[in-house]
Amino acid sequence: MRMRGLRSVWAMAGVLLMLTVLASEPGTNTDLVVRGTTSKTFDEVILELNFAITERNFRITGRNTIGKGLRERGYKDFPDVEVIHFCNLEYAHEVLLLDPGYVAMMPCRVSVHEVADKTVVSVVLLPETHADPRVVAFAKRMNISLREILTYVLEE
Repeated sequence: MRMRGLRSVWAMAGVLLMLTVLASEPGTNTDLVVRGTTSKTFDEVILELNFAITERNFRITGRNTIGKGLRERGYKDFPDVEVIHFCNLEYAHEVLLLDPGYVAMMPCRVSVHEVADKTVVSVVLLPETHADPRVVAFAKRMNISLREILTYVLEE
């Protein structure tokens, strides 16, 4: 069981690293990662995310507390980093009926990490390109909700 937990931490660390590279590398498509910073504390942002996510009828399906895991592994000064996964079963049902492969974009994800005296929040949007215009419409609706969650948390 301990090995599985460590693998999960490393897998999520890899995902976070990949998102960071995609969001910062020149010439890449950064449209899918929307990021903002706030002077709120890490804990305040997590509490506000919990509220904003559930207020929009999503259920938090998982958390990866990467910073905590790395500190437990011996990286004593590693800052807080958390990835929150969330989904709505009705939306999942809807997209499964449209294109079962598109459900790979679910659950939705938001990450929170600290940089100096700021807290950074990153939301992964759904791609709005697809052969089926109904999937595009679904992605656009979902992205509105995702941006609303980010905006709510970043409001000072």
